[in-house]
Amino acid sequence: MRDVGDTIRLVYAPRDAAGDPVDPDTVQVTVTLPDGSTAAPTVDHPSAGQYTADYVIEQRGRHVVHWSATGPDDAYLDVFNAASPEWPALVGLAEVKRHLNYDPDDTSDDEELRGFILSASEVVEDIVGVMARRQVTETNSGGTPTVRLATTPVLSVVSVIADGELVDPEDYRVTPGGVLLHRTCWPAGVHNIETVYLAGRQAIPASVIDGTKELIRVNWRPQQGGNYSSFDLGQADDFGVSRSTEGSLQGELRLGFFVPNTVVQRLQPHRRAPVVL
Repeated sequence: MRDVGDTIRLVYAPRDAAGDPVDPDTVQVTVTLPDGSTAAPTVDHPSAGQYTADYVIEQRGRHVVHWSATGPDDAYLDVFNAASPEWPALVGLAEVKRHLNYDPDDTSDDEELRGFILSASEVVEDIVGVMARRQVTETNSGGTPTVRLATTPVLSVVSVIADGELVDPEDYRVTPGGVLLHRTCWPAGVHNIETVYLAGRQAIPASVIDGTKELIRVNWRPQQGGNYSSFDLGQADDFGVSRSTEGSLQGELRLGFFVPNTVVQRLQPHRRAPVVL
């Protein structure tokens, strides 16, 4: 997982039809940033059939890398992603490595583990609601005394703009459940109330931290090689995954992660209620 401010080395290794290294007459690389702008890093040629370019990441999100060459003509596309500077992870790399029994000095899997931490945190928040503190900008329609904010719990409101005008904080209050209450009534309009607020929790419950680490452990297992699988019913490892009397797998799939019952039970005290529309 890459971060804003990191220097990433882009690599291009052209080959001919026989698979041997080849040096084109010209080689260029273009990076298309998440906002659609482009950058053209300087290309180096350290060895035969090997081209590199160092790029300093400026934006969060998906970047498309386009290598192009002439003589012979060739093209190569790749993608890299940069994480949000807010880093909405529920657990840290060091504590996950302890949970996985890694040697603290072994950094070989650190970047991949950081990606797992982010994605597992997203899965857990899909179950229990927002935990990691983050700033949210949301637009709603006025015309009533209350506006319902979508991301909860709400810690505080940064600002409210109604019909293009900044609203005095004395004119409203907010509840942790996301109800933004005006002292009289919000101006009528469609998507005319823009709210910037902080959501999440100041302290993440211990059972959520423990459940997140265990979710990572279960789904990290296939990365260890061999025939390991998250769905091997816990054979040769105590993942708390078993079959019911009917033979069905105990757990659920959420956002591509297998969530065994041992994790679901840890998260149960903080599981969010169903949303009724």
